[in-house]
Amino acid sequence: MPIFVPLLFVVTVFFCFCSLAGLIVFAIGWRKFLLYLKARRERDLLALRSYHNRLSLVVGELLSRANELDQQSKYLPAETEREWSRLYEKLGQALVLMGDTLAIIKDHVDQKNVKGGREVTLFLCREATWVSRRLLDFETKLLTVEQLQLEEIKAVQQTIGQSLVEPPQDAISPEKGSSDTLDRSTTSDGGNVE
Repeated sequence: MPIFVPLLFVVTVFFCFCSLAGLIVFAIGWRKFLLYLKARRERDLLALRSYHNRLSLVVGELLSRANELDQQSKYLPAETEREWSRLYEKLGQALVLMGDTLAIIKDHVDQKNVKGGREVTLFLCREATWVSRRLLDFETKLLTVEQLQLEEIKAVQQTIGQSLVEPPQDAISPEKGSSDTLDRSTTSDGGNVE
């Protein structure tokens, strides 16, 4: 029995040492994992702030483009203007929603809610893409209408220019081969020139 006591003591010390070493390794690993998660969260929050700033610029640019198109649409034909008014109403609602969404993203960043901020950012990106495509479509239509109007104006100017240059069809023009251009009815001797 005396040999079992030192062996039991060695096994107990070894078990305690291994348990303590395991706890220390686990604590160090856990701390590194928590530091990694904290650093990742900070990177994600920094990325959300960056996206918020970029999206603020994008929303501002979309607002200015929509405003410019609204000003240009006032000089369009009535049917195109009605179409633009319907589209502009939808775009206006989307732009107001985008402005509100920017405030929500800012709140999520301030609260350090990365998941909610990502979801709202993705929603805002989808809305910005939709608005940008609609504005591009209308810009294309606007350019097409403007080109048609310019072509009509050029055609009218050409017809007016041609009518000013061309002599009227019912006027009497001298013949090319005739050298006698005097009116015979106005001379005293009946057209004999001396």
